[in-house]
Amino acid sequence: MIPNSKLILGPPGCGKTYRLIQEIKAALELGTHPSRIGVISFTRKAIEEMVTRSCAEFSLEPSDFPFMRTSHSFGYNGLGLQSQDVMQMADYKVIGEAVGLDFEGEDKTSIDDGITLPTIGGSGAQYLQMIIRSRYRMISLNKEFNQTADRNLHSFKLTQVAKQIDEYKSKLNKYDFVDMIEKYIEIGEPPHLDYLFIDEAQDFTPLQWKMAEKLAEFSDKTIIAGDDDQAVHRWTGVDVKLFVDSSTDVEVLTQSYRIPHDVHRLARGIVQRIKDRASKTFLPREETGEVEYVQHMDSIPFTEGSWTVMARTNTYVRELAKWFSNTGFKYSVKGRPSISEKLVENIMAWDELCQDKKLGVDRIKKLYSGLPKQGKDAVVKRGATKLLDALAPDAEVGMDTLMADYGLLRGANYAAYDVLKVSESMRRYIAAIERRGEDLLSPPRIKISTFHAMKGGEDDNCVVYTASTKACVESKHQDDEHRAFYVGVTRARHRLYILQSNNNYRYTI
Repeated sequence: MIPNSKLILGPPGCGKTYRLIQEIKAALELGTHPSRIGVISFTRKAIEEMVTRSCAEFSLEPSDFPFMRTSHSFGYNGLGLQSQDVMQMADYKVIGEAVGLDFEGEDKTSIDDGITLPTIGGSGAQYLQMIIRSRYRMISLNKEFNQTADRNLHSFKLTQVAKQIDEYKSKLNKYDFVDMIEKYIEIGEPPHLDYLFIDEAQDFTPLQWKMAEKLAEFSDKTIIAGDDDQAVHRWTGVDVKLFVDSSTDVEVLTQSYRIPHDVHRLARGIVQRIKDRASKTFLPREETGEVEYVQHMDSIPFTEGSWTVMARTNTYVRELAKWFSNTGFKYSVKGRPSISEKLVENIMAWDELCQDKKLGVDRIKKLYSGLPKQGKDAVVKRGATKLLDALAPDAEVGMDTLMADYGLLRGANYAAYDVLKVSESMRRYIAAIERRGEDLLSPPRIKISTFHAMKGGEDDNCVVYTASTKACVESKHQDDEHRAFYVGVTRARHRLYILQSNNNYRYTI
């Protein structure tokens, strides 16, 4: 329970973020400085949306809101950490060698602070995940091991890995992401805020709640927002009851501006299966909408409009993506288009050069970056791109000049697909897209996503694939399954298609 707080329950499409922005607007109108307004959330996505909307609404810059951050970012900045202080892939590989396990993956950069963080797989990944989860849940490692009940893992090895990690971090003064929260709770100095907003709070673990509570101690007013029906991250250690019980002052947003009647009716049937939830009622918008059950993808009119196709797991996302590839539709997965925009631009650039057209320097540099530069297949000399720097920024150059003075080795008698080393499968895919009359350079109309990744999003037309997994269907936590599919169906603004699965394990809608 957080003193002097208010809990805003925001069912799908009910304008939770808008409601929070209105609270921020009211605070600024009362003279509150942006630096006295804090937002903490589970995901970067939620923070980015809040920062972007706040800046657009009030003509401010992101730097004007220094305390709109994820929980990890609060810790990273509050403890004065640098990127070299954070555990990276190379560190886990050293630990793996010491305990006889493999840690595999790569480092990625967090857009919050330029933090380098590892994405870890290998034989040691499950042990590491269990260690992290126990810390997020604030329970003993032994209790986490017994509750996980994975017979492929061994208690003595888990203890060994945990001890080795602690010794390694202590010796080199390194921090992992959980340390950032734990240490901030212990020694961090929270900012004094007039308002603290805890957004997407249903996804907070017990440890993150401790951090939020510490921030709230130094804030005059705290507003907590989220929706327990959309709490789909229990596997990370989330305890949704902490969210539901976080305040005695509760406001429910009751009007959805997204969901039409027929979609709302279906969603209500799913959400009522959730046993552990806060009772709430919200209304659909006036449109009737459309819900249709189909057995096959080719029964869905993907030829026009904006679409999001959702599935329970990444395995099913890849399965759906394969269908779109085979049928010649452009699509994106996690924001990545099925065909590289750079490749399309370079194909077009080469074709234009072959037609005796001249191109600007920037387009030629992009083309050069995609051409082979070594061996018998070399199309441009190594280092040739630097020669282009001698040209005026607005200069335009044709193929003959490029071959004579700027390192181009092959000319118009070579096709774009050949010089750019485009695979046969990609050639067939591009041809299929063109037969459909799709613009190769336009953003994909079709997005494929897991339910988890789509939380907070919406689309005019949505498809929910009912395939699930044995682990999900047989789990003792069936509320997880209901919440995941509830999130899926409530993304639709107009039309919703339920794609029935013939798998042994599937969800009934």
